[in-house]
Amino acid sequence: MINVFIFVFVAVLLFLTYVLCQQIKQQPRFQPRTKLDKSLDQQLLTMLGGDRQAALRLLRSACKNNPGRSYLWYHEKVIRDLSRDRRY
Repeated sequence: MINVFIFVFVAVLLFLTYVLCQQIKQQPRFQPRTKLDKSLDQQLLTMLGGDRQAALRLLRSACKNNPGRSYLWYHEKVIRDLSRDRRY
Protein backbone atom coordinates (compact mmCIF):
# COMPACT_ATOMS: atom_id res chain seq x y z
CA MET A 1 0.00 0.00 0.00
CA ILE A 2 2.83 2.37 0.85
CA ASN A 3 4.56 1.57 -2.47
CA VAL A 4 1.42 2.55 -4.39
CA PHE A 5 1.18 5.81 -2.45
CA ILE A 6 4.83 6.63 -3.18
CA PHE A 7 4.38 5.79 -6.86
CA VAL A 8 1.30 8.04 -7.15
CA PHE A 9 3.05 10.83 -5.25
CA VAL A 10 6.11 10.70 -7.52
CA ALA A 11 3.92 10.56 -10.65
CA VAL A 12 1.94 13.63 -9.54
CA LEU A 13 5.14 15.46 -8.65
CA LEU A 14 6.65 14.74 -12.08
CA PHE A 15 3.45 15.86 -13.81
CA LEU A 16 3.37 19.13 -11.88
CA THR A 17 7.04 19.72 -12.70
CA TYR A 18 6.29 19.18 -16.38
CA VAL A 19 3.35 21.61 -16.28
CA LEU A 20 5.48 24.23 -14.51
CA CYS A 21 8.24 23.90 -17.12
CA GLN A 22 5.71 24.39 -19.91
CA GLN A 23 4.38 27.54 -18.22
CA ILE A 24 7.87 28.96 -17.85
CA LYS A 25 8.65 28.31 -21.54
CA GLN A 26 5.53 30.21 -22.63
CA GLN A 27 6.45 33.41 -20.79
CA PRO A 28 7.96 36.15 -22.95
CA ARG A 29 11.60 36.89 -22.38
CA PHE A 30 13.29 40.26 -22.35
CA GLN A 31 16.55 40.46 -24.24
CA PRO A 32 18.14 43.86 -23.65
CA ARG A 33 21.19 43.15 -25.84
CA THR A 34 19.18 43.08 -29.08
CA LYS A 35 19.78 46.27 -31.01
CA LEU A 36 17.01 47.32 -33.37
CA ASP A 37 17.45 51.05 -33.63
CA LYS A 38 20.73 52.66 -32.66
CA SER A 39 19.23 56.14 -32.70
CA LEU A 40 16.76 55.15 -29.95
CA ASP A 41 19.57 53.57 -27.95
CA GLN A 42 21.59 56.75 -28.30
CA GLN A 43 18.63 58.99 -27.43
CA LEU A 44 17.87 56.95 -24.30
CA LEU A 45 21.51 56.98 -23.18
CA THR A 46 21.72 60.73 -23.80
CA MET A 47 18.62 61.32 -21.68
CA LEU A 48 20.20 59.28 -18.87
CA GLY A 49 23.62 60.88 -19.10
CA GLY A 50 25.22 57.73 -20.50
CA ASP A 51 24.06 55.52 -17.61
CA ARG A 52 23.68 52.16 -19.38
CA GLN A 53 22.66 50.33 -16.20
CA ALA A 54 19.78 52.75 -15.61
CA ALA A 55 18.65 52.29 -19.22
CA LEU A 56 18.62 48.51 -18.81
CA ARG A 57 16.71 48.79 -15.52
CA LEU A 58 14.08 51.01 -17.14
CA LEU A 59 13.77 48.68 -20.13
CA ARG A 60 13.42 45.62 -17.88
CA SER A 61 10.79 47.39 -15.81
CA ALA A 62 8.82 48.36 -18.93
CA CYS A 63 9.03 44.75 -20.11
CA LYS A 64 7.84 43.40 -16.77
CA ASN A 65 4.91 45.84 -16.62
CA ASN A 66 3.93 45.44 -20.31
CA PRO A 67 4.70 41.86 -21.40
CA GLY A 68 4.51 40.74 -25.00
CA ARG A 69 5.57 43.98 -26.71
CA SER A 70 8.39 44.49 -29.16
CA TYR A 71 11.84 45.68 -28.15
CA LEU A 72 11.28 48.85 -30.17
CA TRP A 73 8.05 49.53 -28.25
CA TYR A 74 9.87 49.25 -24.91
CA HIS A 75 12.49 51.76 -26.05
CA GLU A 76 9.81 54.20 -27.19
CA LYS A 77 7.86 53.73 -23.96
CA VAL A 78 10.88 54.44 -21.75
CA ILE A 79 11.84 57.51 -23.79
CA ARG A 80 8.24 58.77 -23.76
CA ASP A 81 7.98 58.27 -19.99
CA LEU A 82 11.28 60.03 -19.34
CA SER A 83 10.21 62.99 -21.50
CA ARG A 84 6.86 63.18 -19.76
CA ASP A 85 8.40 63.06 -16.29
CA ARG A 86 10.90 65.81 -17.12
CA ARG A 87 8.17 68.25 -18.15
CA TYR A 88 7.00 68.70 -14.58
